[in-house]
Amino acid sequence: MRRVMSVKRSLTVAAAALALGTTAALSMPAMADSQPQAGAHRATRAVVVPDMTLDSTGTADLGGAPQGLGNAFGGRATMKDVDGKNLGTAYANCNKDATGTSADQVLCTSILKFSDGAQIALDAVIPVPKPGADLKDFDAIVTGGTLRYEGITGTARFNPSSVGVYEVTFS
Repeated sequence: MRRVMSVKRSLTVAAAALALGTTAALSMPAMADSQPQAGAHRATRAVVVPDMTLDSTGTADLGGAPQGLGNAFGGRATMKDVDGKNLGTAYANCNKDATGTSADQVLCTSILKFSDGAQIALDAVIPVPKPGADLKDFDAIVTGGTLRYEGITGTARFNPSSVGVYEVTFS
């Protein structure tokens, strides 16, 4: 008799857990949905970011800290469209995380601030070549934006055209 009660109690608990789990699963939005979720803080519109040139030549580091391993520093670049029209300013906070024989690895968090106030946030590990080494392209992770770029994600491809100058495309 005692064994029967124990089984009944276990079945009751299992049935309650199953019912609760099913109810919770049915009431939650689909997690694997590839469509953006609508909400107060989530954009559902697709927006195209213009191709641009970032030019940091002639700008000084903002932080004044030596660019040694582990030291943080800042930088900025002008943003121009393919016709040379000024789009805004890019700001970066960086940290040299590794040194190499031909290039150092720098982790940067950047904000592209457009003239109208819209912004795009980027994170990237950037290969910074040593003198005499070839310039290298790299990808950045687009982590979000404001105004017309709210909800944006994806990647930005940086192709160097000269030291401190990059052609940037978004996908």
